Amino acid sequence: MKRFFRVRRTLAPALLLIFAAIGCREYRSFWVNVTVVNQTSAPIREIEVNYPNASFGINALAPGAVYHYRLKVSGSGKIRAQYAGAMDKTIRKDGPMLKDNLQGQIQIALLPNNSIVFSEDLSLGQ
Repeated sequence: MKRFFRVRRTLAPALLLIFAAIGCREYRSFWVNVTVVNQTSAPIREIEVNYPNASFGINALAPGAVYHYRLKVSGSGKIRAQYAGAMDKTIRKDGPMLKDNLQGQIQIALLPNNSIVFSEDLSLGQ
């Protein structure tokens, strides 16, 4: 009988640890890495990227410069990029649809002809 209680005392914490590890697997966080690239020959200013329930901004991006940002998608909706173009005209474009648990990469290229091109490699996290 004493042996049973001794085994139970050592087995119970081990089982709790195993169940906790299995349970934590469900709470994995998924991220999208965003890269903004200025492919023009002039600095671009007032860049804003909006995505579901959040946004980030870049004051200025030099010609050829790259800006990296990591975001967590919360909700669903399109990602949108905009910046101040020539004569303060706002250049704006919608990108791909985002939703919870997406992971991967998005590149936002700011091009010389006042356009924005999105390329993405996204998948649903498991």
